[in-house]
Amino acid sequence: MENETFLLLMLVGVFAGFVDSAVGGGGLLRLPAMLWAGLPPHVALGTNKLASGAAAAIASAKYLQSGIVPTKAALVGWILMILFSIIGTMAVLSVSADMLLGIVIIVLSALFFYVLINPQFGKEEDIKEEKVIPVTVGMGAGLGFYEGFLGPGTGSMLMAGYIKGAGFGMDRAAATARILNFGGNIGSLAVFALAASVNYKVAIPFAFANMIGGYLAPGYVLKYGYSLLRPMFLIVSALMIIVQINSYLG
Repeated sequence: MENETFLLLMLVGVFAGFVDSAVGGGGLLRLPAMLWAGLPPHVALGTNKLASGAAAAIASAKYLQSGIVPTKAALVGWILMILFSIIGTMAVLSVSADMLLGIVIIVLSALFFYVLINPQFGKEEDIKEEKVIPVTVGMGAGLGFYEGFLGPGTGSMLMAGYIKGAGFGMDRAAATARILNFGGNIGSLAVFALAASVNYKVAIPFAFANMIGGYLAPGYVLKYGYSLLRPMFLIVSALMIIVQINSYLG
């Protein structure tokens, strides 16, 4: 790999790690960059999981250290995401994802427009303690499978689920969602690694670049909260919808 290509990948990695650790969606940057660098699609997917997991690991540690995360719920969700993402990743090896992709486009579009027309969504907290664990269990199983099976928008869906279902503010929802997403990365990566679908020469330095972004993001999320997360959520969601529609039609 040429030095210029390597440098560009590292820069993309830092930004992708930041975006991923705030609202999710860093794969929108990582995957095209790795395909452009010449990685085969299945190897790019596996390599992406390692880089994403590295960013999620360091971001999760910082979010947990801040005290904003409900630790019991996060642990339950993390374990469920690992287990169900393994099942989802194994399932995608033998089942077409085209039908699910159409549903994903509808769900992401609904989320986007709901947040767009409801400017107060996630601005104020009204935590429903009795619903935190049930919401976590439901999302850990359902979105864990989805993270392994397809993946785009998992972070956005987790955030929206915590805001709508458990009354979290956007900052708490983003922090907790990142820990669950980390679990999904671990499970899915394990399957890709066993299938020899990870390019470690690219993945390891790319992971370190993503970790820089993952280290920086929590500070901004905790400092600026809603004012940073809402516009980022809308921009990333819109980009994901466009990319998925293009993939569905193409």
